[in-house]
Amino acid sequence: MSTPAEMTETLTAQVSELQALQSVYPSELTVADYGVLADINEYIECPDRDPPRWLEYAIAVPLNGGSIELLVNLPTNYPKEQPEVYARGSCLDRTQQALLNKELSVLVKAQEAGEPCIYTLISWLQDNADTYLEASVRNQTVKHSDASKSGTEDRVPAVFSRYWIYSHHIYGKSKRQDVASLAKENSITGFCLAGKPGIICMEGSLEDCDYCWQRIRSMNWHRILIKLLEKEEDCNDVDRMRKFTDFQEISFPTTERHNDMGQLLKYLTDRDCQHAFKELFGIEGKFSKFSD
Repeated sequence: MSTPAEMTETLTAQVSELQALQSVYPSELTVADYGVLADINEYIECPDRDPPRWLEYAIAVPLNGGSIELLVNLPTNYPKEQPEVYARGSCLDRTQQALLNKELSVLVKAQEAGEPCIYTLISWLQDNADTYLEASVRNQTVKHSDASKSGTEDRVPAVFSRYWIYSHHIYGKSKRQDVASLAKENSITGFCLAGKPGIICMEGSLEDCDYCWQRIRSMNWHRILIKLLEKEEDCNDVDRMRKFTDFQEISFPTTERHNDMGQLLKYLTDRDCQHAFKELFGIEGKFSKFSD
């Protein structure tokens, strides 16, 4: 565990690096929560308080073929610890986005501990990301060409999956809209439980669900993780495996922000998904037979 003096040192390095990046990318850089930045500055001034939350920001890295957004999440001990970064772009297909982030992860691990490295990562993206953008364009062209020649795409066995995702809470309207839009754009069924706690259930092909999960986890969350992942290999009919007919936002409020877990259990039971309750919350669920 770091001492207050060590934490002050690393947080000061984070703020200095952020200020330098803001001077180079004044319109491209967006801080996720300026309240966190204020807490960090207060801690640096007077470290006799609880450590602040992690600093998060995004940079729209300019490229010849457009831009790629670099999402940055800094542990309190960064730069002594590695940063969490994720690159995404609307012009990248799923395969190239995955390959880009794999290479980016290798680069992060190669950085010298104790030295700020975000500018290095940005420079690498500017030098290399166009390759992934160009490959995405080629892949899309080939896909359309093959589809037009055959008149239909070949149907191959897929892997069906159902992701059960737990979040400390899901409040923000724009984030909830993004989750719903992402699900519908990728043929995902399931639900998003808004409030505290927040639950996201996604079902569909493994490729589609994993793509959506990577996009969702890159959003700004207090805490989010997969609690249960169900899979069915060599599935010839993904739709037949679904428990949900579409993707909906649901809530069972008991107060302004908290959910009634008994109502959630009933909702899951009605869809033969009650087994997920224990995986999500670590307890066997019970609800009154009189509840409606």
